[in-house]
Amino acid sequence: MAEKIDAEKHASNRRDELLVEQFRRGDKSAFERIVEQYSADVAALANRLLGWPGDVEDVTQDIFLAVFLGLKKFRCDCSLKSWLFTITINKCRSYRQKWKLRQLQDIPILLNGMGMRLPHTNTGVSPMNAEEFNRVRLAVAVLPTKYREPVVLRYLQELGTDEISRILGVSKNTLNVRLSRAKKRLKEDLAELIEQ
Repeated sequence: MAEKIDAEKHASNRRDELLVEQFRRGDKSAFERIVEQYSADVAALANRLLGWPGDVEDVTQDIFLAVFLGLKKFRCDCSLKSWLFTITINKCRSYRQKWKLRQLQDIPILLNGMGMRLPHTNTGVSPMNAEEFNRVRLAVAVLPTKYREPVVLRYLQELGTDEISRILGVSKNTLNVRLSRAKKRLKEDLAELIEQ
């Protein structure tokens, strides 16, 4: 089973390397295929990191603009997906900073369940569970960046620790410590919900 997964990863990485090479040679359709292949993953990660879907499309466009501009310099030292996720994380960090600065005057932020309103979205969650879903989403959204990013990459994007370490530029030990602290914090913030 592990050999099959490794073979699939290798084949995927090889296809990605060929796309990058085609792009470098001037084939713009290679970039379109990259966007087609990875835009859903990038948008899902951006949505989870930002905590609100309202601006994901704009951020995703910014991400792929950065990819387009940087693709010729991409050395294939890691998988294309890891590189895209690294760009996504950096763009989301920048966007969150800008958003916080813009919204500080307009939105009262009260942490630990005291009342931050998130924009209403069609989450696909049944009305009975919508409140619980929003509480969990809020608890993840208010985690400090260094805890939120590992949680999103590990539990929502389902990436392995090696890839997450590479994307975030931290050691596995640091990653595990951050995941442990994030889980502890989420358990505290959601204790009432977990007991139900």
